[in-house]
Amino acid sequence: QDGSYVAEVLIERGYDVTGVARQDSSRWIEPGRFRYRTLDIADAGALDALLAETMPGEIYHMAAIHGASGYFYELVWREALAVNVASVHTCLEHMRLRDSNARLFYPSSLKAFGAHPPHLISAATPRVSDCLYSITKNAAADLIQFYRAKHGSFASIGYYFNHDSPRRPDNYFLPRLAARIAAGVLRKHAAPEIASLDFWCDWGSSREFAELSVDLLHADQPGDAVVATGHPVYAGALAGELCTAAGLPTPQIQAPAYNALVRADMTDLKRMIGRIPKMQAFDVAAWILRERHGIALTATKEMP
Repeated sequence: QDGSYVAEVLIERGYDVTGVARQDSSRWIEPGRFRYRTLDIADAGALDALLAETMPGEIYHMAAIHGASGYFYELVWREALAVNVASVHTCLEHMRLRDSNARLFYPSSLKAFGAHPPHLISAATPRVSDCLYSITKNAAADLIQFYRAKHGSFASIGYYFNHDSPRRPDNYFLPRLAARIAAGVLRKHAAPEIASLDFWCDWGSSREFAELSVDLLHADQPGDAVVATGHPVYAGALAGELCTAAGLPTPQIQAPAYNALVRADMTDLKRMIGRIPKMQAFDVAAWILRERHGIALTATKEMP
């Protein structure tokens, strides 16, 4: 989802865009709007050849080996290392050797700060590599910081908190919750199960994150920032709000444990680009319901 939204933002802003992915054709953007190349970025030689051919002024490294909660990265470790780390090095070397004016954006993750992060997170928060995914994301971040310091590379990192859209697969929480609510509204018997509503999360819009990422790379200086809404919500409260707006019975939820709340420090994002996301969790879920299930909701109150 992320790469397609970044491509759309760039196309709308008048950029000449080349998109790269492994599938045979673009899934979300019409072929006439941009150039599409079928390429596995794990193939360092092929990626380097494409960079040498196209000489992009801006590189958005949106690809990653990544899965929903519980994903077993041990089975895809070599591929994750090639895609999440080695291909970043290929981009940085291209910039060093061929075009020192080119710029690179790399999206990292909340998981870069470990399974039990502090209650307030900024780009300066110490990173913790406690799973295979965070190991790859933090190795890539170390590469970027090295190339910035050693070679003056213009490369920026956005530490993405959770973000969703109608393009996100159903095995992620918000699309799954939206599908369950849609099943209730449309009186369908087959509704996906929700494992738990007892957690806090900061959900933003993938489309809006793409806009902010482009703006970050257009800042005067390279730098890193957390990309989030800054408004974590309790999953149970979000589900209840969505059910109320959809005219469904609200689920019974326990009182949230506020000691588990993690909040994004939005200072860096505001300083670098002058704004933060507007869409919050309810808005994103309502967007998914509208686009994927044809159900329009209206917010009933501000989410906590």
